[in-house]
Amino acid sequence: MSIVNGINELVGHVEVLLDNKMEIDAEEKKRRERKGVTYQIIMSLCANSSVLGPSMAFGYSAMALGSLMAPTSDVKIDNVQANWIATGTALGVPFGCIISSYTMRRGRKLSLLITSIVSTLGWLVIYLSGTYEQILAGRIISGIATGTASVPATVYSAEIASPKWRSTMVTWTSITMAIGVLLVYIFGYAFKDNWRMVALMCALFPVVSAVLTLAIVPETPIWLRDRGRLDEALQVLKRFRGISENVPPPSELYQELKPRPQRKKQNLIKHLLKRNALVPFAIMLGYFFFQQFSGIFVVVYYAVNIIESAGVTIDPYLGAVLIGFTRLVGSSLVAAVSERFGRRKPSIVSGSGMTIFMGLLSIYLLLNTYGYIINDGGLIPVICILMYIFTSTLGFLVIPFAMVGEVYPTKVKEVLAGATSCINYIFSSVTVKIYPDMEIAMGKHGVFIFFTVLSFLGTLFVAFFLPETRGKTLREIEDMFSKEEKITDSQEKRMVDVNDFSKEEELLRNNVSKINDPLKNDGGV
Repeated sequence: MSIVNGINELVGHVEVLLDNKMEIDAEEKKRRERKGVTYQIIMSLCANSSVLGPSMAFGYSAMALGSLMAPTSDVKIDNVQANWIATGTALGVPFGCIISSYTMRRGRKLSLLITSIVSTLGWLVIYLSGTYEQILAGRIISGIATGTASVPATVYSAEIASPKWRSTMVTWTSITMAIGVLLVYIFGYAFKDNWRMVALMCALFPVVSAVLTLAIVPETPIWLRDRGRLDEALQVLKRFRGISENVPPPSELYQELKPRPQRKKQNLIKHLLKRNALVPFAIMLGYFFFQQFSGIFVVVYYAVNIIESAGVTIDPYLGAVLIGFTRLVGSSLVAAVSERFGRRKPSIVSGSGMTIFMGLLSIYLLLNTYGYIINDGGLIPVICILMYIFTSTLGFLVIPFAMVGEVYPTKVKEVLAGATSCINYIFSSVTVKIYPDMEIAMGKHGVFIFFTVLSFLGTLFVAFFLPETRGKTLREIEDMFSKEEKITDSQEKRMVDVNDFSKEEELLRNNVSKINDPLKNDGGV
């Protein structure tokens, strides 16, 4: 009997020890997750700081053209030159996107740094300009910086974030762009007659970003892995997952760094022609086409002019600040709800709202054109423009930029992300350049009717063609576009053969060991 009691007592001690161990493991897992997420957030914010300076170029023309065309300006410009100054940034952006697709292959960190350097140069050229040509050159350089900033920060966030946080973090680039536009509108309101001071204020932000990038931002584990630098990739990934430096990496980190199996070595062209590259490329081009031709960026570039054209009676510079603030609120809301609602639903709501409010504004202006005056004190156009901007940020303005960092396969991500952004900003330069001519040819109400129709068509496009990526890993998103690899059972999709995984993990460990000790003989693995 005493033996039985002793065994029962021993079993009880073992159960207590196991329970304590499970509690410790759970606590340690939570601690690691908190530490890793904190590090991810800090590094993502630092990476996105590179977007601030370039994004200010979007709103600069709205603030500067009034003072440049004033009789007291030391640089005289006419209406045609004003249009080219507004378009200059849009013309430079596609070249920046091409440069970005090249620099990103040399490193995400390098791309962030180059963006800040080019942005600083562009703002200084504008600040020191004494002629129209010099201002235009500065605007084009600023546009190049905007192009180089359009993808790297989003890709960086997508590659460092855990799947749970990725949907939120990839929207931060759009939030940063909204902050940049709002800041330049505020500077324009504060220095209405001093376009040089506005440019100088804008130059401070990329300088700070360059310092942050050099000082604390690490390279992404995915980029390091693809370049064969496995030891560095593991060490960096441990920091992003909250694992202490002296703790051996767990198996899930090896799984996270495991490259996709390839049937045979294929060149870049063959990867570009695969279904999982072509399908998302076509979808993203369609989304960006409707984004640009629905008038979203025209409103940003010509904010003051748009406000005056719409019959808004408040100070147009203050109205531009309200537009910038509304855009920021909408972008922040998307980041807050993206994990819950994903991509499709916000995009459909966004396009529907844009159609409704731009349609109401068109009807209002059409009635005014035919002599039907509505005694609203200018309230209706204010509400319509602000709600159009707000609803656009819920999807059309934010989500396509966020998706560029996650829908493309790793092998072609730099090329296709850069190409998508390049074509997008070609669309943008076209819309910004032709807007004054459209206003003359079609009238104010005609232009807004055109934007209404394109908003409606864009809504139909996202409803029928935009895929949902919420909650999926980058690997699962890639499989989603691969018809031959598509698996209906999501649980089966995640299953990994234990023996194959063990072999691959052992190979990865041995490769890391080789890097640490090149003279070590590991048996020829």
